[in-house]
Amino acid sequence: MLELKKKLRILPVHVINPRLEPEKAINIGEELESLIATLGAEVPDRIIQKLDQPNGATYIGKGKVEEVAAKVVERNIDVVVLNSMVKPRQVHALKEQLQKVKPDIEVWDRVDLILQIFDLHATTQEAKLQIELACMNYMGPRIYGMGFIMSRQGGGVGTRGVGETNTELMKRHWRDQKKKVLEQLDKIAQSRERQLDMRKRAGFKTVSIVGYTNAGKSSLFNILTGKHKLTKNVLFATLDSSVGKIYIEELHSEVLITDTIGFIRDLPPLLISAFKSTLLESVHADVLLHVIDVSDPEMETKIQIVNDILLDIGRNMDNVVYVFNKVDLVNNLSKTELLDKYANFSPFFISVKNGEGVEKVKECIKEHLAPEFKLPNE
Repeated sequence: MLELKKKLRILPVHVINPRLEPEKAINIGEELESLIATLGAEVPDRIIQKLDQPNGATYIGKGKVEEVAAKVVERNIDVVVLNSMVKPRQVHALKEQLQKVKPDIEVWDRVDLILQIFDLHATTQEAKLQIELACMNYMGPRIYGMGFIMSRQGGGVGTRGVGETNTELMKRHWRDQKKKVLEQLDKIAQSRERQLDMRKRAGFKTVSIVGYTNAGKSSLFNILTGKHKLTKNVLFATLDSSVGKIYIEELHSEVLITDTIGFIRDLPPLLISAFKSTLLESVHADVLLHVIDVSDPEMETKIQIVNDILLDIGRNMDNVVYVFNKVDLVNNLSKTELLDKYANFSPFFISVKNGEGVEKVKECIKEHLAPEFKLPNE
């Protein structure tokens, strides 16, 4: 993992629809600031603006631009982060305004922030290539002027004052680089597909763990497989899929278990597309364990977000099991209500932290895979 060159001071700008429920607005705001914390940055202050429609020029409007500029100077801000996916011209226009008070200020939108986090946490060649592709798809030639804080991205080439000839050269270079990245990722994807095919032919059954980021997926993976995959109380602590094994005694067989990237609200299609080869593990798994943070006030919304992404990548809802985690954090949990509501997903309750219910995970795997095996007593 690469270290940041310094601890960034980031100013989040929360643009909120006035009709949005206050609790939901708070949760969305907290998630953005959790992303900032994941980057290892600090939040000295924040700006909140209620708008029916974002300003077409600078996204936040003239009055707020002045307020943000004052905060940039007062709090010595390095980066201003907008809480939505914003048009490049709006980001550029806002940055130009803020450069009048601080020439080296950076302005990111929410996707820029996620890309920075992904870049920080990418460790394998595949993850690094996926991040590079996502950056290219999102920013195009603008990537050269983004000012990535990670040394892996290099200094880049600034776009201000670049002549038409140089612009065309940059675009051609960008197209060539994108082609190379796609070719490398295609080779990795083909290798992954061959591995999946070999597992199927060898009779291996697979279980994949999915869920909203920070729901406890990797912790459950570690307990089941005896591995020590990185687990942190941050978003996107890991980007790569990991494969482990678990022996199910009643099936007289080993089962492969995979864990992969956590999902998040408004994850742009370009990011899902970039990680599609990694997510193949989830698409083709015989059983999908959807880990859910039962203590999260936005639990139902996040369940739907995960389900929508699964459908987007081509996974049906067959053999999907809801694993409600973090029961130790909830007093008076209405298990009966959740069991009834999500009966189609064979729900059960665990606490990875204290080990409660973890044996039920193995039981669940056995029950869902038993029809695939010819057991001795049948």
